[in-house]
Amino acid sequence: MESDSSALNQRSPKKFTLDVLVSLLRQENAVDICVIKVPEQITYAEYFIVVSGVSSRHLRAMALYAIKVYKFLKKEGAPNVKIEGKDAEDWMCIDFGNMVVHFMLPETREVYELEKLWTLRKYDEQLKSMPTETLPEDFIFDVEVTK
Repeated sequence: MESDSSALNQRSPKKFTLDVLVSLLRQENAVDICVIKVPEQITYAEYFIVVSGVSSRHLRAMALYAIKVYKFLKKEGAPNVKIEGKDAEDWMCIDFGNMVVHFMLPETREVYELEKLWTLRKYDEQLKSMPTETLPEDFIFDVEVTK
């Protein structure tokens, strides 16, 4: 008969991957998980993840659990975790090397809209290519008037 520890080792993941991270976030009741594949020309990360929690305590618990799992599965030579916002109540960012995770309260997430920085990039390029419209003269605010 197989021992419990060897059965556990067969079921546990061998590496800290995106799937492992998303699974543990779901297990910790994360809210609105958003995973964004970063464009290839950006080399500091492969994935950018934004997730919400229901309270400051919940954010911290999720973040600390993710760090604990990362350290448990970390291979030799893998980067150390970098943490920003340790003392903040509404936000915490953890850099796992190839994945960067922002843990935010919903109201903070609404203010910063980090997802839009990455997902609306194509629309920004479209806006740049649109010709600028000329504004009527009475619409243009004259700098001399404000002096």
